[in-house]
Amino acid sequence: MPLCICRGGVKCSFKIHATKLKRQQTWQIKTMKLEHKCVRSRENKKFRTNPSWKVKQIKDRVLHDLGVEVTYYRAWMARCRAKLIIFGSAREQYARVWDYGKAVMKYNPGSGCNVVIDGIEKPEPPLFMRMFICLRPLKDGFLKGCRPIIGVDGCHLKGGYPGQILVAVSKDGNNSIYPISWATCEVENRETWVWFLESLMQCIGSADGAGFTFMSDRQKGLVEALSEVVPNAETRFCVRHIWANFKLKFTGSVFKELFWSATRATTFVEFQIAMQQIRELDEDAYNYLENIPTHHWCRHAFSDSCRSNMLLNNMCETFNSVIRDARDKPILTQMEWMRRYMMRRNNEKWEDSKEITTNITPYVHKLFQRMSYVARNCIIEAARDDTYEVQLNDDQASHVFMHLHA
Repeated sequence: MPLCICRGGVKCSFKIHATKLKRQQTWQIKTMKLEHKCVRSRENKKFRTNPSWKVKQIKDRVLHDLGVEVTYYRAWMARCRAKLIIFGSAREQYARVWDYGKAVMKYNPGSGCNVVIDGIEKPEPPLFMRMFICLRPLKDGFLKGCRPIIGVDGCHLKGGYPGQILVAVSKDGNNSIYPISWATCEVENRETWVWFLESLMQCIGSADGAGFTFMSDRQKGLVEALSEVVPNAETRFCVRHIWANFKLKFTGSVFKELFWSATRATTFVEFQIAMQQIRELDEDAYNYLENIPTHHWCRHAFSDSCRSNMLLNNMCETFNSVIRDARDKPILTQMEWMRRYMMRRNNEKWEDSKEITTNITPYVHKLFQRMSYVARNCIIEAARDDTYEVQLNDDQASHVFMHLHA
């Protein structure tokens, strides 16, 4: 029974009541009132339920439903108008960033929000520059239950307003990504990275980054910003990006195998063997890698304070792909999308944690199972206190001293 959805506060009596006849494909109209007293509504909820439609999909849907073929530009404009209705005006949202920041800190006490604008002293309206968000639950979860490793990365916005999203992501006890904070800024350079890192350190309560490990892809100005803001933190470079630059000059499967062997080496001897083989192939290739300090990209030189042997910055790249749907939205809609995603994700992790019956996470349990098969061939001799000598497969060169952490 179709009814009219009244608009403008006017009650409309439009109604059609019909029933299907038995054993027939015919409908009989019982009641029909066709007089309208309200304004016609052109609202279409199809796009609202799936605002990620492509322009071609909109053209195909119009052709299928109405039998009209529209041009690409007309379909693109229709999609822009629909997004404006659903997500709101970007101009209006940029004018309310301060109100949003105050609401975040008021209704989520302990959260961090940093907004930067330009031209506040001029008579014309100020210009939005940057906005940093670090929610209190994410900060507490990182400090209490995550490894002290932080991956930082940036990605481009896709909307009509250009800019960058800077993110900080860590690893939780189950080796899953754990977003900490994010920010929208005008460009990715040394100044914006210094501002982002300073805001992050202020939220997590660290002045110089001591005890933390930062991993990056060596973006523009990021290396300089890390050395300035967190001089006492350990820094690592994503090995995939080092290899991407290395293979432009030194190609071949042999170089690739030796490069990754040197990177994954857990002892200095294994690292030296791989590097010497690279030196025999090409002296320039050896010098290229020697110019990069080993503690940035080699496992044998990593400190044990981080409790992670990660070589790639996959956690940031994974998070950037997750927030792809938020990168084309206005600033406040974008921030609300991120907040809701974090809330939904944390709730899912909380429900999953209720099913854990042991003191270790599922990932660590599987890791210990794989290690147990190798440990059967190890011979351990106590040195003193919690220091031991481990011998594997009677290989005298593999004698190492291990410091076991509780």
